[in-house]
Amino acid sequence: MTTTIYVNTSSYNFWWGVYGMESLTGWEDIVLYKDSEQNEKLLALCVCTKNYLRNAVQELKDDPDEADFVQEIQTFLVNDKIVYHYFYDRPEDEDFYELPFNKLPRNAHGIYPRSLELWYPSEGIHEAVIESSVRELCREYLELDIGPVSFIEPIGKEEALKAYVEHIERFSGNAELVFTEELIASMMNKMSITREDVVKLLDRSV
Repeated sequence: MTTTIYVNTSSYNFWWGVYGMESLTGWEDIVLYKDSEQNEKLLALCVCTKNYLRNAVQELKDDPDEADFVQEIQTFLVNDKIVYHYFYDRPEDEDFYELPFNKLPRNAHGIYPRSLELWYPSEGIHEAVIESSVRELCREYLELDIGPVSFIEPIGKEEALKAYVEHIERFSGNAELVFTEELIASMMNKMSITREDVVKLLDRSV
């Protein structure tokens, strides 16, 4: 019997990228559940992509304390496969925690990870990346035979656009809000709708 996995995304940025309002986000925190009411939590993790981690290398490459981490990222960047990065507590940590999945790797102290990142070999995150990541994680570590992957309360086009316009207005001050042809073309491409329909959406958002 297969299990439906329900995914809760954490930001508008993910949906802005999906709908073409901005470039696809390079990372996204997600939480996996076995039920749509979010009572049976499985795991929380961060999905990271190449563009995000490439920027991390630029920020960390001159820090000798981050040399091993930078090398780990650089190895990921030249390959085309999913990589996991794990975070472990120390035994003396006051809020010590281990994830309850025995297929996860233990560290040198025999401790399971507290949390993990899944590094996905794409340049940005859209719905198919999330679904592929969830299926890989469930197969690799959760030992679940999963069926559908469903987003919990996905943000619709109009709600996402309204939030996007409010976001732009917040940072543009009193400047007149102008929707560029580049934005219109991007939304047409990502949403597979006509220019007229995009313009109507934009007009309704202000």
